[in-house]
Amino acid sequence: MKKLILNFLLPFAVLLALTSSCVEDTPSRTAETEQQEIDKAIANLTSKGYNVDTTALGVYYVRMKNGTGAFPQTGDTCHLIYTGFYLDGTIFDASYYHSTDSIWKYVYKVNSVIPGFEDAVSLLNKSAAAYSIIPSELAYGADGYYPIPPYTPLVFNIVMRDIKPKK
Repeated sequence: MKKLILNFLLPFAVLLALTSSCVEDTPSRTAETEQQEIDKAIANLTSKGYNVDTTALGVYYVRMKNGTGAFPQTGDTCHLIYTGFYLDGTIFDASYYHSTDSIWKYVYKVNSVIPGFEDAVSLLNKSAAAYSIIPSELAYGADGYYPIPPYTPLVFNIVMRDIKPKK
């Protein structure tokens, strides 16, 4: 037994102690670091000539393409193609994850989505496209939601393929 402790457990304990002291704690995200990231992203967009606007709720957006017709009303079915990603470009969700034709259908203001996404969709009529930056307070906030870390702004490229009026 003494040999087992000296030959296996003791080196393991030493290795564990050495490696645990080398592990650096990752700094936790804050509202301040999030706002700095958003400000940097907006500055980058404006430096490239994009006109960044903000909704009353606080979603930043760039209208990439104007659409036609009415905007979604409560109960309308929206046919969307979207990609959701972080400011660093890492994709966390996309409409092609949910359907073979890449079109995700949801009932506006009836199906449960984050407030910022619903606000971004409200800007789109048929064939319109927008790039939206959603602050975490309009998404998953200080708690995050697996795999989305706390205080993480979300970016969505959204195209409104069609709107089917409520029946």
